[in-house]
Amino acid sequence: MSELYAVGNEQAPGAPESTLPVVSPELVYIDLSNERIQDVISRVQSAIRMSYPDAEFNSFIGTNPLGIHIEVYTVNAELDNILQTLDSKVGNLHIAAGVDVCVIPRRKAQAQAA
Repeated sequence: MSELYAVGNEQAPGAPESTLPVVSPELVYIDLSNERIQDVISRVQSAIRMSYPDAEFNSFIGTNPLGIHIEVYTVNAELDNILQTLDSKVGNLHIAAGVDVCVIPRRKAQAQAA
C-alpha cells in the first residue's frame, strides 16, 4: 500500500531529496511548492481568469484520482466553458507520471443580505 505525503516546506520522512513528484507502489510524494506544480497551477488560473476574472481558486493534493486538484469557483460553475478555455489556451499540463491535474468547477456561494 502506498503512503501519501502532503508536504509544506519540511521534508517528509523517507521522501526523496528532490521536490519532484514521485509515485511508486511504495511511496507517493507530492510537494505543492515544486516549481513545475506551481507553473501548472498558475497557467490554469491565468487561462481561466481571462474568461472569468472573478474566479476564485483552491488547490490541493487529492486522492481520487491521485494528483493536483484545482477547484474553480465561478458564479455558474460552467464546466464545459472552463474546459474549452483550458483546451484552447493551455497546452500540456503534465507534472509527472501518475500525477493527474483535475480542474473542478464549483458554484460560488451567494452572500445573503442582512
